[in-house]
Amino acid sequence: MDSIHFYYNGRHSSEIGVCMVSLNGGLHQTNYLSNKKILSEKIAGNNIPYVFGSDYDPLEFRLVLACVDGEYWTDRKRREVARWLDTSTFEEFYTDDEPDRYYYFQYQGLVELTHNGMGDGYIEVTMLNDSPYARSPIQEKRYELTNITLPTLIEFNNAGDDVIYPEIWIYNIDAGNFQIRNLSNGGKDFKFINIANGETIYVDNEHHHIATDIPLTYRYDNFNNNYLELVRGINRLEITGACSLTFRYQYHIKG
Repeated sequence: MDSIHFYYNGRHSSEIGVCMVSLNGGLHQTNYLSNKKILSEKIAGNNIPYVFGSDYDPLEFRLVLACVDGEYWTDRKRREVARWLDTSTFEEFYTDDEPDRYYYFQYQGLVELTHNGMGDGYIEVTMLNDSPYARSPIQEKRYELTNITLPTLIEFNNAGDDVIYPEIWIYNIDAGNFQIRNLSNGGKDFKFINIANGETIYVDNEHHHIATDIPLTYRYDNFNNNYLELVRGINRLEITGACSLTFRYQYHIKG
């Protein structure tokens, strides 16, 4: 975050009339990796703990915002900035120098205005990200597999730094079963059975949500509950069932 200007909550900081500043000279310091806690348990008689996972905190950033040249912390400015920052949901944030590195911020804690009584000053605000990493811009990839009659391989390149769970739209051509087998992830199967000709199924693999365009129909019982996980690097996906397939996703970015 070397740029002084940024985009947040649908507006650019220059439009608001503020910019990011540093109160300290010399080298910049910023969060690099999120706080990590090793989940472990010690067993009597064994000095080496059993590790069963890790827990990551969301990233947190401290921003210092000042008015741009020629503007001051008037009552109108203070209220405008407060409305812009005070959201009830996590909102998209990126800086001018890193427009492909998205965060989703919401402020937390006390926000204080330090000023000289004449409109000059700055505010300090703590922004909590919704996750332990940044994300790429939203991307889509479409595969036209409407004429396949045998299992067919496609490749998906996860260019990020961690696994992702994409949103998927499956437009099914023939009635019957549909399957994605990830040969790069232990051959795990993502499978629906007994779906209709011409049916479109939507799957949010991250939040485990499934929908269909057939009214009053639910497809959870038709699914094997193996939500699609795309590992880092090339994923070789074996598709069974003629379809048009769309992935929507964001890469996870660390560091």
